Amino acid sequence: MSEQHGDTFLALADFLIPRHGDMPAYSEVCTYDTALAALDFRIDLKEGFERAVAVDLKDGAEGALEKMAEGDAEAFNALSTVAVCTYYMDQKVRELIGYPGQESVTYDSKATQPYLVDGSLAKVIARGQTYRPTPGL
Repeated sequence: MSEQHGDTFLALADFLIPRHGDMPAYSEVCTYDTALAALDFRIDLKEGFERAVAVDLKDGAEGALEKMAEGDAEAFNALSTVAVCTYYMDQKVRELIGYPGQESVTYDSKATQPYLVDGSLAKVIARGQTYRPTPGL
């Protein structure tokens, strides 16, 4: 994908995730290369993403995203998924929202877990069982 595709992606991503208060805009913390690297993990999004970054921005980012959402939902979903996921995986963004990321927590499988005795399951128990049949079975 070309440098122009990178510029298009950043324009679209910045519209989806603009600067707000202390939170930076997408392009302030992430790059097009970050998005491309994410696609190595989500190869199912590559085709849609390629179509998304090839759009014409003559109507601006908002117009392009509206047309994409209406005419090519797969491209819109690929673009927005990659933008949101890479944004919230950025270290600075995680610090700003108070999310440290995955942590290794020790766990004693033989100990009684607090949620079993602290009453936090009371609403679930009081509600009773719910069941939704699996379609087609």
